[in-house]
Amino acid sequence: MSVDMDESDWRRHLGRRWSAQFGGTPFGFAVGDGWDHLLAEVFRRVDAALEDDERADFAWSDIKEKWGALRMTHYGGDRIEDIVDWAEAASKRICDRCGWSGRLRSEGGQWRVRCDACDGL
Repeated sequence: MSVDMDESDWRRHLGRRWSAQFGGTPFGFAVGDGWDHLLAEVFRRVDAALEDDERADFAWSDIKEKWGALRMTHYGGDRIEDIVDWAEAASKRICDRCGWSGRLRSEGGQWRVRCDACDGL
């Protein structure tokens, strides 16, 4: 989790910072705090990849964790899908609690990416 931000602050901050990618409406991220920097990088890369004529039509439709990995769906083209593919693969190596290096683990029947320190918490 980012320093000086509680759980909801980083979500609000990203939602405000990249509001154009969400159609200007509030948007929730159903992911652990450890992926805050990963999502920030995704939004930055998407912003850089979008052409001016694509910006009005682009929007995220869902951002969540599923089977321990990040899942992102959007209304965008192939360049954006390449960024999403990168992020989804990266999420399988980043602890969803703290953001350190982790691995996919089964925890009580649920899959999560956790580092050794967060495993079992």
